[in-house]
Amino acid sequence: MRKERVNIGDLYKIEFLREIALSPDGNKVAFTVEWMDSQKNKYYSNLFMVNDKGRVRHFVRGKKDIKRIRWSPDGELITFVLTDKDKQNLWAIPASGGEAYAITDAKGFFGNYLWTPDCRHIVCEFTLKKDDKDRVPEKDKPPLYHHVRNMWYKLDGKGMLPEEKQHIWIVRVRSGRMTQLTFGRNGDDLGDVSPDGRRIVFTSNRNERFEEKMLYVDLFLVRVTGGKEMKIGTPPGPKAVPVFSPDGKHIAYRGRLYPEEWVGWRSIDLWYVSVKGGKAVNLTKSFDRTFEALMVDDLGHYAHTRPVFSGDGNYIHDITTDHGDCGLYRVHINSRKVVKLAGMNERIYAFDHDRRNTWALAISNTGDPGNLYLLKEGSRKQLTHLNRKYVKSRRIVQPEEIYWRGFGGHEIHGWLLKPPNFRSTRKYPLIVQIHGGPHAAYGNSLFHEFQVLAAHGYLVFYSNPHGSVGYGEKFARALHKRWGIPDTHDLLRGIKVLTRRKYVDRNRMAVMGGSYGGFMTNWLIGHTNIFRAAVTMRSVVNMLSFSTSDFGFALSKEFKGHWWENRNFHFYWDMSPLKYVKRIRTPLLIIHSEQDHRCPIGQAEELFLALKLHGRDVEMVRFPVECHELSRHGSPRRREKRLEFILDFVSRHLKK
Repeated sequence: MRKERVNIGDLYKIEFLREIALSPDGNKVAFTVEWMDSQKNKYYSNLFMVNDKGRVRHFVRGKKDIKRIRWSPDGELITFVLTDKDKQNLWAIPASGGEAYAITDAKGFFGNYLWTPDCRHIVCEFTLKKDDKDRVPEKDKPPLYHHVRNMWYKLDGKGMLPEEKQHIWIVRVRSGRMTQLTFGRNGDDLGDVSPDGRRIVFTSNRNERFEEKMLYVDLFLVRVTGGKEMKIGTPPGPKAVPVFSPDGKHIAYRGRLYPEEWVGWRSIDLWYVSVKGGKAVNLTKSFDRTFEALMVDDLGHYAHTRPVFSGDGNYIHDITTDHGDCGLYRVHINSRKVVKLAGMNERIYAFDHDRRNTWALAISNTGDPGNLYLLKEGSRKQLTHLNRKYVKSRRIVQPEEIYWRGFGGHEIHGWLLKPPNFRSTRKYPLIVQIHGGPHAAYGNSLFHEFQVLAAHGYLVFYSNPHGSVGYGEKFARALHKRWGIPDTHDLLRGIKVLTRRKYVDRNRMAVMGGSYGGFMTNWLIGHTNIFRAAVTMRSVVNMLSFSTSDFGFALSKEFKGHWWENRNFHFYWDMSPLKYVKRIRTPLLIIHSEQDHRCPIGQAEELFLALKLHGRDVEMVRFPVECHELSRHGSPRRREKRLEFILDFVSRHLKK
């Protein structure tokens, strides 16, 4: 069989394994598969089930949008959230097969949810949508106005935030009747339902000055029947996904200290506390990794996981990023010993556990967009073979793993993709890719964009310079108050090492990146002229005006204070790529989304106009409607067009 090179249109051929849910008996796994429809320019997802023998059944078909799948505790039903024409509801389908039916007839939006052990109720996050004829838009028309009274009034991907907050509700499964249980002024997030089904643990920020203290999150208990809440004493700081121990006497959660420090170089740890209060114990203080799945690619995999107790309550399990891998780890509560269970040269992005000896794992790697595995008593079995025909028909190239000495003499980790039919006697143009975050990481997962570039004859170099996660808190902290300093050294040193190889054409190099990677692209071309072309995407240009970002008001805690204070103004400006615009001689393509609230479109406009006024070679592509997540979750046709613009631009400048 003659293999084809990876191309842009392959986006429509890939099936994306998204969510997984292990049955209570550990013998079956429900999962969703998402695909992109070029004709409708939409994403669709269906529900499937596979048993431990690998037999797959297609449960819910058609052009659906299915998310948040769960098993009922008795294994009789599979529930999910179905979105249909901007209306969301909880649905169920018998696990033995049959017709799906709606449990609720709600007016609002569902978040996370869990069953109660008796199977009579579902506890859920729900945002009640209120009618307001002036604020609710007519079809295809904007609302009459937005009345803004808070600093945090917008969020990337959601736009203007509604006044309504998310709270905890309980649903009677038989009748669909919904009752609100919590009323936190700033919203509430569901954690877990106790093993006896009587209590709910949740997180909430109840501060009156919420926007100034957004990371001051607390744990609360409330009965499933509602009533008085009980706050559990814990150290100040962000907290998420609290879960009950099997005996219901303790709670584990992800969290950290230092709530005044916003940008995420601080490690997230696993904590353990009694439901009665007392001292919360940091179980992973000595394990120098963060319990967050912060690996980036363009497959759109986001890990919506939570810590899991073993059945005997002696261990807690969770995933973390380490040296390019996302692995599953086990933490012993008494000894605090951390052991890796799975995740070597791969990315585990979803998992579920039956609290006995069986794990369901969603895993991708550099040659596979993602498949489902069963891990039982140390033995691993692949249950699905999504994209088998696609992978066999494409020349997917494997990266070469490389290391070099960077800033401060520290070891830096990276990868090099070579074109198919690579020959060391030829010279190839080099494209340097820089990840966003800045506290994220590249790793051992398939990256469609990189494969497309390699297929078109480019060497693709990507790495985890200082600031990246997966190499310890000190390594991530290196960018604190000095964006662009240590990582510039790392990247230029890595390029220097690569250009010693005879097949690397140092006269035909490009640099590109998105978000913080866009910041670094702008920064590098303002400090060096080694690149013949650059592509900056959803980037940061001006640290002064960047305060208009959805979370821009929190930057003062990452740097030295507010920019308008005299002593800090020059600090912010010195750290702005726009300051060095006169030095930029590299031809530049600017790609930005018009509804990007994380890095507002004004950032792109400032750079474009400044370069035009200086007579530089610059182009700008603006994508209407899209947000910061264009390359991962944008509309299919715009994702396709984005890649076409990148290929055209680098081809014009690197293949001369």
